Amino acid sequence: MTTLIAYANIQQSFPFGNMPLELIPEKLRLLPKNSNLRVQQRYRCRQLAHFLLWNLAQKAEINTALLGQIYRTTSGRPQFPIDNIDFNISHSGDWVAVVLNVAEHEKSVVGIDIEFPKKTRNYTALLRHFASPLEQQWFTQQANPRQAFYRIWCLREAILKSQGVGIVKLSEVQHDPVAKTLHSAYCPQGQLTFTSELPFYLAVFAEQSAMQNAQYFCWQENHLCQNQLQNILIYTVNSPK
Repeated sequence: MTTLIAYANIQQSFPFGNMPLELIPEKLRLLPKNSNLRVQQRYRCRQLAHFLLWNLAQKAEINTALLGQIYRTTSGRPQFPIDNIDFNISHSGDWVAVVLNVAEHEKSVVGIDIEFPKKTRNYTALLRHFASPLEQQWFTQQANPRQAFYRIWCLREAILKSQGVGIVKLSEVQHDPVAKTLHSAYCPQGQLTFTSELPFYLAVFAEQSAMQNAQYFCWQENHLCQNQLQNILIYTVNSPK
């Protein structure tokens, strides 16, 4: 099983035009006319995500023609028409991250979330809407409230995105930050990693034990460079109680 994660910033130069035209969705070929800055940012993020996915597909040595066959499920989640290869994307601000997972025979399921916060929020008030009393108590004991909040938030998003489930189900994810365990009816058994080591907070979920040997890449100097992360938390997801 192969799990690859790539990330980049839309302010960086990347040769999107080098991609074969048949692999690019029509909606990503031309920027909508009279679009505002927010629309332009979102459009550029989607282009970059597709470009990173293309590069990861080549690294994983899978048929890049799959990029031209991406479809959306009934929940709106984009995926390949093949069970053993899955991907997921996330963007926040100008940052984009993509995960690609290739399983040998079994079904592949992944989810990813990044958060690049630009301002401080009332984290305590926000947690009351979806976090358990155990999490809220743990949060009050943390020296870095922002990091603690986004750890609680990102891991939920990554799990729910693996199935195309919206954030309305955040409170239904059971999280023990001390034991580093997660339980959710909206994903299979697997592993999740969280790190605050990058310019953004990152959580990645993969079915089975695919995250143990995950490889991380950043786009720089016009190619993907492997990045050895040092501070990664590993969670078990839906392990038997």
